[in-house]
Parts: sequence; C-alpha cells; structure tokens
Amino acid sequence: MPDKIRISVSHNKGTRFFALSPKRKNMVILSLLLGISSFVFTCFGLHYFYQQQQLSKLAITHLQEQNKGLNKLIIDNNSNNHELTQQLEAKEDELLVISQRIEDVESVLGLQELSEDDSLLAEKTLEQRLDVAAIDSAVRATMFRLIPNDTPLNYTRESSSFGRRTNPISGKRQRHLGLDLTCKRGTEIYAPADGVIELARGSNKGYGNLLKVQHSFGFMTMYAHLQKFKVRSGQFVKKGDLIATCGNSGNSTGPHLHYEVRFLGRVLNPRSFIDWTPEKFDSLFEKERSVKWTPLVNVISNVVKLQLKLTQKPTIEQVEAINTVKAEQKNNQQLTQ
Repeated sequence: MPDKIRISVSHNKGTRFFALSPKRKNMVILSLLLGISSFVFTCFGLHYFYQQQQLSKLAITHLQEQNKGLNKLIIDNNSNNHELTQQLEAKEDELLVISQRIEDVESVLGLQELSEDDSLLAEKTLEQRLDVAAIDSAVRATMFRLIPNDTPLNYTRESSSFGRRTNPISGKRQRHLGLDLTCKRGTEIYAPADGVIELARGSNKGYGNLLKVQHSFGFMTMYAHLQKFKVRSGQFVKKGDLIATCGNSGNSTGPHLHYEVRFLGRVLNPRSFIDWTPEKFDSLFEKERSVKWTPLVNVISNVVKLQLKLTQKPTIEQVEAINTVKAEQKNNQQLTQ
C-alpha cells in the first residue's frame, strides 16, 4: 500500500512497525497545525494582555500623579481661602469699627485731619510733642489700667512676629497682623486692660474660636485659635480678669495664641504694648507714633484731676460758703411763714 506511511519504532524487545493511512496522516497534520495555531494564538493573547496590563499600570500611575497635583491644588486653595478669609474678616472689622467709632473718638481726642502746620508738628521729636516726665503717677496708673499692656498669658516663645512673614500653611510671604505666642493647651489668658467683650465667636475655620475686647479711647485687642471662652459678649472685664484659654482651633499648626492690638481699626504691633511697663513708660510713645498721644494723655489727665477733686475734702472756705447759703435759705423760709 504505497499511500500508507510506515513508521518503525525500535526498542530492546525488537522493532515495531506502524502504518498510517492517508486519512490518519491528514488528521495528524491537522492536529499539528491546530496545536501550532493554538500555541501561536496563546502567545499573541498573552502578549496582548501583558501590553494591556502595562498600559493600565501607566494609566494608574498617571492618574495618581494627577491626583497628587489636584490634592496640592486643593491644599493651596484652602490655604489661600484661609488667608483671604482672615484678610476679609480683618477688613470687615476695620470698616465696622471705623464707620461706628472714628468720628466720635477723633472728636474727643482731637484727631481731626491734620493741617500742614499739624503735619510739621507731628514730625518733631517725642520730647517736643509729649512731656513724659510731667505725667504724674496717678495718670500713669490710669493709663496702665485702660490701655492694653503686658503679656496676656505665660507663653513659651514667639513663633511668628508682627509684619511680613512666611505663612506656615501656604508657605507664601504675607503680612501678619499680630503675634503668634506658643503655649500649652488650656493656658489661661487674661485681659491686658479694662474693657468690654465685643465678640465671642466659636468656629473651626480661619481664626477659630475668636474673642474681641474693646478698651478705652479706641483700642481693641483680639485673641484667635482659643480653646474655651471664660467670658461672654457684652460682659465688662477688668485688667487681669480671666477671659479665655489657649487652644488650637481653626486653621492652626499647633496650640498658640494669635494676639492683635488695634487703634480705631488700624493694626499696631502688639510687641510694643507687651513691652510697655512702668520702667519703660515712654517706650510705647516712641514705637507707636501713629497714635496722637498728647491729646490722649490730656484727656486722661483731666479725668484723673476730676476724680481727685471729687474725692478731696472741702476746704474751710467752701464749708463756710455752704453754711452761709443754708442760713440764708432758712431765713427766707421763716420770712415766708
């Protein structure tokens, strides 16, 4: 049978012969082709899935990078929103204070718009504008009771000063309106002068728990990132009264007090008021020259003189005059009867 294929297989027991018919030969060839095709298809399939896996990994990596970029943008936006919120609150406070009080306070303190002569006078030295030595002890004591002075709490260190600084959250150079004084959570905060609580507002954003105290003659102090309030809005406080405790509320990187001092809505350097002591009485007048201290001292001096007059005993002449008036009134009553 010439169409058959003979296959011989040799082994230790001899040789065996197999014969494949054309039909079986075709089946074997077809099986081999199918096997080779399946192998090739499987290889291509594995290669395709491997490429898809690599593309998926690249896509995931790209999405992760995009996610990091978006998170950074969100953090930057939150930091910007925090700064804008603080600036907006500060501007609103300034506008409110200025619109409500500036005219009355300026009229009392003589702070009307300066003429050319007044401007020249303002440029003179402190000794020419204010005779510090002439201020007696009673006036000084009254000023230390009514105008913010000394530190409001026992703090660890000054973590951020007044003026331009690098924001610890956004990392940008911005104006800092007060002092940041680090402290332990719960550290007691005391009023630096007599005043009335204008605002006690709880919040977990921006300044956090915020307290504002209005003092005499247009001065105001502000306390931010508080833990607890010890006073309420509208309450009168004396110098040294407990008003709040230090905390970490709002946008804050750690427990600290953000402390501000303002005059008619304008921010002043709180360090000048913290360092103001009886031993350094004239230091505040030298550092904060935007305040017209001469008319302010005159107003306080007049108030102190009036108090002294009211507490003094009447002189002999005054007693005799009063007795004379009483005697005349008694005689007039007898005549009418």
